[in-house]
Formats: sequence, structure tokens, C-alpha cells
Amino acid sequence: MNGLYHAHSGLRYLVLLAAVAALVALAYSLATGRARRAARVLPAVFTGLLDLQILLGIGLVMGGLFPDAVVVHLLVMLLAAVVAHASSLMAKRAADDRRERMIRLLGIVVALALIAGGIMSIGRGVLGRGAPRAAESMRSFGA
Repeated sequence: MNGLYHAHSGLRYLVLLAAVAALVALAYSLATGRARRAARVLPAVFTGLLDLQILLGIGLVMGGLFPDAVVVHLLVMLLAAVVAHASSLMAKRAADDRRERMIRLLGIVVALALIAGGIMSIGRGVLGRGAPRAAESMRSFGA
């Protein structure tokens, strides 16, 4: 269980990095008017990593890590994934490329704000390394 916890905790940096890379690629594409491949691929990478992060989190919950602090964290992160997927679906139905990129960009911004709030809900900084309240509670579960 400890390895799963560390994998979940460490993967957040890749999720955040993918989000920032997708935002940069989308912003560049919007500013230049060129539909760059990165503007299509990086949002999908972000969403895929976010899905993996949620699967690891669900694994932690199923393994017994479910203190009160994790309830809000879990719900906010699930909402972030819903936003990421919904914006992707909406973008595919957009009338033109510029609108598609704008929808993807806004979806990632909203998902990123939710992710930051979800991380802070367990007592961690978004980029900080402090021990979360959930880790302290994990000891009470015998993990």
C-alpha cells in the first residue's frame, strides 16, 4: 500500500507538467493560428495521466485509505476528470479549430484549478512535499 501511495503522490507532478505543457501548446496555437500537433496531443496526455491518477487514488481507497479528509479530495478530483473529459467532447464538436482549442484550453484551466483545490484539501501544497493529513490517517488504518 505504501508503494501505491508514493506512486499516486509522485504522479501528480506529471499530471501538473502535462497540464502546463498542454496550456502552453494551446496558447501558442491560438496566438499563431496554427493548428500544431502538440495542441492536439498534449491535452489527451493530460487527460490520460489524470485518469491514471484517479485509478491509483481509487486503489488507495479500496486498500483502506479513506479518512474524512480524502472524501473531499476524491470528489474534487473526480470532478476535475469530468471537466477534462467533457471539454474534450465539447471541443470535438466545435465548429472551427480556434473554438476547439479555446474549449480545450478552458477545460484544462478549470480542471487544473480543481486539481489544485483537491491537493490542498488534504493539507498539501500543490508543489509542496509536506506530509498530508491523509498519510497521518493512513497510520491509523495499519498501513
